[in-house]
Amino acid sequence: MMDFIFTFRGMESSNAIKQYAEKKFRRFEKYFIGPVEVQIVFKREKFREIVEVVITGDGQKIIAKEETSDIYEAIDLVHDSVEKQIKKIKEKRKGFRKSRESQMSIEIPEDKYLIKTMEINPLSTQEAIEWFEKNKDTFMLFYNTDYDKICLIYKEGDKPVLIIPEFS
Repeated sequence: MMDFIFTFRGMESSNAIKQYAEKKFRRFEKYFIGPVEVQIVFKREKFREIVEVVITGDGQKIIAKEETSDIYEAIDLVHDSVEKQIKKIKEKRKGFRKSRESQMSIEIPEDKYLIKTMEINPLSTQEAIEWFEKNKDTFMLFYNTDYDKICLIYKEGDKPVLIIPEFS
């Protein structure tokens, strides 16, 4: 779900501009798991058209700004800039998962242990707590994008407890 917030400074509000920008940025919805907020500011300063975008979702904040002489061209340029940032974040998440998988291939005598593998998803603290409460699991491991660490959630009484590991 994407929520759009439009702000016009130094120019009249235009539904055509809003619709064009929303159509362009709605394409990024598939890259996010939870709710996403898109703030777009359109500015006119003398002969320059400026578009600033702030996208917040999945514990990430993506910021881009472009200026040209045409507002639609500025929207296109800022869209390209945001797209590059989203792809970079997506690749970083893939790289993180691959490096964790390669480290987990340590040999342990299986007759003394039961070994299970689990998928670890990148989530913000709030998203992880909502997911944990919704699914009624006994515990949950996830990559916490707020702390850039693998964290654990479990239930103690009726409250979820978040464990954030620290090296001693």
